Order: sequence, then structure tokens, then C-alpha cells
Amino acid sequence: MNFFFGVKNNILSSEIAIPRFQNKSNIKSNYNLYGAFVDNNKWNIILLNDCLVNKEFFLVKNEIIDNKKIFFLATEEEIKKFINTKLINLNNFTDTTPEYRANFRVYLKEGGFSSYQSEYPYDMIPKNGSMLSSIFSLTNKYANKNYLLIRNIFVDPIEENFPVYFVDIKSKKIIEQTVVKTNYTNQIEINKLLINPKIFVVTKKYLGIPIYISEKNKHLSFEHTHPPHEYILGQNKYEKVKKLKDKINEIIN
Repeated sequence: MNFFFGVKNNILSSEIAIPRFQNKSNIKSNYNLYGAFVDNNKWNIILLNDCLVNKEFFLVKNEIIDNKKIFFLATEEEIKKFINTKLINLNNFTDTTPEYRANFRVYLKEGGFSSYQSEYPYDMIPKNGSMLSSIFSLTNKYANKNYLLIRNIFVDPIEENFPVYFVDIKSKKIIEQTVVKTNYTNQIEINKLLINPKIFVVTKKYLGIPIYISEKNKHLSFEHTHPPHEYILGQNKYEKVKKLKDKINEIIN
């Protein structure tokens, strides 16, 4: 099961186009679009009746999006299993090969837009851990602004702060740190001095999807990073990533 999310603030707006079909199958008209958000330590759900744009896609417009909401597909029978104390895996409709994804589009007011194919898999949601991401790979020091979005979705209906560190792995120092929130799309402006191959973004306690946005003359570049092991070839790639994480954990601890 996959979840989907957007971003909305005084800089960025967004839309999400979610397919009603799997990669190699017909339209599933019995699947509805739902939104979920945390309020008073409970998961709340809403049925989004007005997002059907045609027989193939749901379109979640900016007016519906906020930084707390997540979106998912389910049938009327499946949604009866929903509980307000924990996100559960309601179905396998979006468990496909190749991956089932939505189109996540961000845009500036009176400016450009960009998009990528996004999803937040259920497998990530019950896990605690640390996120590790290279700033240098997807930012642009010649841009006017660079932003990092960190989206966390956690299985429990909590809104808890957790730290984010900008770590120099060569000097073994924390260069900057800030705080973000669980079950939220967080936005951080990146200092251009941090854009070099030595700097990694690291979270402690909670996972998240790191997404980088560069803005130049009201045009946008927008992409997420994959987990570090996907950039390494060889059978021992997980061992190499573990050693790197252990090294960074020594710095932030």
C-alpha cells in the first residue's frame, strides 16, 4: 500500500495526480480516494468525492492539500478496517512492479513548476531509524534558493519534533541542525555554503523522504534522493552504508 502527499506554504503550492489503474490492468472504479491527518492524537479520514477528473485519474488540487494530510486509495469494504490509533495496510492495490506512483507537481505563484513520480510505501511507515541523504547530488549552488522537503509518515498518530543534522563527514562536525515534525511535510531552506560533496543530511529517530527543490529566476528543479544503497554497486553495498551511518552516528551522538 502506498500513501501520497503534497506541500503548501507561502512559497510553494502543489497538485497530485493519482492513477485509478495499475500498470498492466484496467481501471478499478471501486477504489475511492481518501485523505488522512492527525488531530488530537487520532487518525482522521475524509472521503474525497470531488477529486475524480476522469475515468483514469484522481487530481488532488492545491485547495485540498496541506502539510499534514496524506492520501490513499481504498474500497468501501476496506475502509471499514481503518482504525484511528494506527495506520494499517488496507490493500495491495498499489503494490506493483514496476512501482505504482502518483505525479507530484510543485509550482510557484506566477512562476514555473516541476514534478516527479512519488509514493510513500507502507513498509517505511512502521519503522524508526535514520535518514541519510547527500545534499550535493540534487542541489544547485547557482540557484537563487535551494529547499529541502522532508516528509515523514509514521504509523502512530503523533506530532513529535525530531532533529535534522547537516554533517560534514570529512571534518566530523555538525555544521547546522534544525527540527522537523512527524506526520508532516517539512520545508528547510538550504544555506549555499552547505552545498558540497562532504555534507550529508541526517535524521535521528524517524525516517522520511528527502526531496530537493532549486529555484532560479522562478523556474524549478524538483527531485528526491533514493536510499544510499541504491547508488552503490556490489554485494556489500548494505555493509558500506551501515559503516557510513555508524560513522555519522558517532558524530551526532
